[in-house]
Amino acid sequence: MKPVLFFLFLCFYNCSYGQLSISPSATGDSYVYINNEVLFVEGDIILKRNYNPHTEASLYLRSEAQLLQGEKEENKNTGDGLTSLFQEGTSNAFDYNYWSLPVANTSANKAISEIIYEPLGVTRSQKVLVTSDLNGTAAPLTIARRWLHKFSGSDYMDWRFIGDHFDLLPGEGFTMKGTNGTNSNTINGIQTNPGGSQRYDFRGRPNDGEYQVRIMENQSVLVGNPYPSAIHLRRFLFENPNTTGIAYFWDSKDNGRSHYLSDYEGGYGAYSPGANAYVPAVFKKFQNQGNVLEATGETGDIIPREFAPIAQGFMLIGSADGYVNFTNSSRIYKKENSENSQFKSLSENQFLTEVTPNLRLDVEINNLYTRPLILAFHEDATKNADWAMDAITLNRVSSDAGWFIDEDFYLINVMPFPAEEKIPLIINMASEGQIVFSLKSTKAFEPEKVFLYDSEKNIQTDLKADSYKVILPKGEYEQRFFLGFNMPATPPEGTEVEQPAARKDVPTIAEEKALPEAGLEIFQNNAEGLLQLKVLQESGVDQVSLFDLKGSKIFSHKISGKEKEFSFSTNGLSDGVYIFKVTTSDKKQVSKKIRIKKQQ
Repeated sequence: MKPVLFFLFLCFYNCSYGQLSISPSATGDSYVYINNEVLFVEGDIILKRNYNPHTEASLYLRSEAQLLQGEKEENKNTGDGLTSLFQEGTSNAFDYNYWSLPVANTSANKAISEIIYEPLGVTRSQKVLVTSDLNGTAAPLTIARRWLHKFSGSDYMDWRFIGDHFDLLPGEGFTMKGTNGTNSNTINGIQTNPGGSQRYDFRGRPNDGEYQVRIMENQSVLVGNPYPSAIHLRRFLFENPNTTGIAYFWDSKDNGRSHYLSDYEGGYGAYSPGANAYVPAVFKKFQNQGNVLEATGETGDIIPREFAPIAQGFMLIGSADGYVNFTNSSRIYKKENSENSQFKSLSENQFLTEVTPNLRLDVEINNLYTRPLILAFHEDATKNADWAMDAITLNRVSSDAGWFIDEDFYLINVMPFPAEEKIPLIINMASEGQIVFSLKSTKAFEPEKVFLYDSEKNIQTDLKADSYKVILPKGEYEQRFFLGFNMPATPPEGTEVEQPAARKDVPTIAEEKALPEAGLEIFQNNAEGLLQLKVLQESGVDQVSLFDLKGSKIFSHKISGKEKEFSFSTNGLSDGVYIFKVTTSDKKQVSKKIRIKKQQ
């Protein structure tokens, strides 16, 4: 390194710059090397490629060094020069990591080998090899192209193959499997691949400014951190109202041994910015069409998720048609695995961590697996599903547990701190089995007691003192189990769920009690997409109606004749809970909740 460049390196430790330009001179290469620190450039960066392949890049970010830039709408960084930064994947050749590109390809060739390199030394790297074989290898670094995909949609078939044409937009995420074998080459004290942990060198023009990725309502999209710095994921999620505000992270069992989907064991954990907490994934097995088969009994690690490291990919779900927006306002200097954040920003105080009081509840199901749940408390939350707070469960298994919010299963429940009220849980059992409720931990608050209330047995158990075990028959339990902090000495009868519909012609759930007396059987046959009604007594049916939970009428039919069995198609309806109302010929009115779920 030239003496003048060494002087600049020392200045970067304490200084920020309005603009940065690095280009080779008439006598040799020029580059800036940043080690374990942050470089802040207010304006644009101009890079010119060097001549020597050993020092080809213009800007090297090493040992968790990161690049931050000032607020702007467009990426004004220019030149054919390269920024080089290292990042490590954790998977072997059978398992996926979710990635995003922190730099842009400066070549007209959009191959993966133009942007991902194999590190050979502190400044020297070589382009990765790409293979059509099933397995990638660590030495030389070889990536298997058939596992490179992006995702946008709602179905397993919506994964899109990328292959060699690596023309991703900044902010788009992609999947890539790791490598088999080891690479003993050591740079800055870290081995390139000690086995199952592969280091990559991302080289290109540094991304900067604003980027957008298309998202659709009720569909998922794989995105990722597009910058050569960490992002404050909590702030990023709060700044994107077209999403549900929850980030989902793929996690899987270490050291997989098969490429068949049916042999995968993994799932999605959820991060809620409102709770500022992460619920780890419950690992599941899948059919080859992507449908969930069963839980494997294992759970992923609890990982700090408030800050997304360089190149981290994750899933978002759309709350409306629009765009996911990435801006420099969410960028932050945050080292991985450090307890205290270190950053340089235009306004450092905007990133001070807020500690949200919460507790972790474990629900062990039939000695097979444990579903971890979080209950958090925030003054801006409500009892219903709140944007960027409550996290719905993805890829449920047949026997599962969750917080009962808006007629569905949730992993994270954020609400104002309760006093006398009971917080409902939902349990679904595909077959008879044992359920065990246990208090895992509390954070930022210390209740005197944490009660689990079983309304059917009229039993309340302080989970701070003991777990609660119960054998449950097959079925779904929406009004039996509750959590509370100040239970009365004698628990009351089961609590009814308040109905969101206010219209007088919308039935209440209490009317379900009249079903036996009215001599009716109502069954939602999701396998055939039919709502089925059977009349068991002499009285007939006068009228039937179906409502959604907002009170909107889906259909209403006047019935004539004396038929005893009826079927109504539900194939065109969205997945969710509905209320079916029946008026009998002797003027009794009854209703029943039905759950519509399309079968794969």
